[in-house]
Amino acid sequence: MQTALERLRALEPCTEEDGQQRPFFLHLNDPAQDALQAFRKQCREWEGDASGLMKSHIGKLPGMAVRVATVLALLDYASGGDAVSGIDAAHLGRACHYVGEHMRNHAQRAYGVASMPPEVRAASRIGEIIKAEGLRQISTRDIQRRDLVGMQSAKEIGPAFAVLQDAGWIAPIQQSGPGRPSKSYAVNPHLEGSK
Repeated sequence: MQTALERLRALEPCTEEDGQQRPFFLHLNDPAQDALQAFRKQCREWEGDASGLMKSHIGKLPGMAVRVATVLALLDYASGGDAVSGIDAAHLGRACHYVGEHMRNHAQRAYGVASMPPEVRAASRIGEIIKAEGLRQISTRDIQRRDLVGMQSAKEIGPAFAVLQDAGWIAPIQQSGPGRPSKSYAVNPHLEGSK
């Protein structure tokens, strides 16, 4: 590790003809440029299936791959490789695999919840409550009493219950009597863990 760090520390900046120093530029060789172009096309395909934050993230992947390829080229040099003169297709291929598969899948998990419509997010949260507590019945008031963010009013809770009803998790209970009835739902008894 010490030798690797010393090799990196010893890298010199470039000196221009006028004597000014600048960072050393690492360019992609022709095969690496071809690999980057192929990765850009792949990213455009992924963007077609994405939306919101995830679509924006995918648009940044080619630039991220170039930065990761630069790090990989320097790590190869630090571990005893030849002097760094540019980024080749092997560096870029490894970077594209890491960024396109590993990092994109992690981002999908992170942004997937954030990109859900609010009623689906709310339905998911209510579903978690039903499962965790083994509920056999649930009402709008039950959810309001919990003071959950985005689920304080019947107007916010109603669409979430509609999602759960469409999914077969709950069914409305017909109520009669004086006053305004609370919207109550029976939980599907076939859900595992319901009491």
